Amino acid sequence: MRPPAGRARPWVRVRSWLGDWVVVAGWLVLLGLLSFFLLDGFSATPVDPPSAAELLPYDLLIAVATVLPFLLYLVVTESSASHASLGKRWNHLTVRSISGAAPSRRSVWIRNLVKVLPWQLAHLAVSRFILDTQLPTAIIFDVAALALLGLVAVPALTGGQGLHDRLAGTVVTRVPR
Repeated sequence: MRPPAGRARPWVRVRSWLGDWVVVAGWLVLLGLLSFFLLDGFSATPVDPPSAAELLPYDLLIAVATVLPFLLYLVVTESSASHASLGKRWNHLTVRSISGAAPSRRSVWIRNLVKVLPWQLAHLAVSRFILDTQLPTAIIFDVAALALLGLVAVPALTGGQGLHDRLAGTVVTRVPR
């Protein structure tokens, strides 16, 4: 199935996402190295599983250290003159409004908040699974992350608009060469 004229082909969208994940991986490697050296090699002592209230500061720290920088990267690059993240630029794609105009800053924020939400929900689920605590909550976060990921990714990979683009009124298009 071919996407509508001007829309990005699914395999090009995948390459674009992979390009952006290279940026994410670089950031996470840097964070890991900094943590390793600052925390003296990750030496940890076993403790009792934390309560929900005790997990909250860690949840916030992980969101601020990982999800927030990625969100800001997407918003800054897609609000730039090229309206494209590095992955999109490398694959000759751009984010536009439905009318074909440049997207508003508000649209770019909405688009990317919805796009990174599955990642944050997955963090919340994984931390609870790893710590073997709050398993019902972990399952809820996991199911919500997977459902939202499906609503974001599947339509985008079949030539349509993912939930993030529908809510923001945006579309990813090919840049004419």
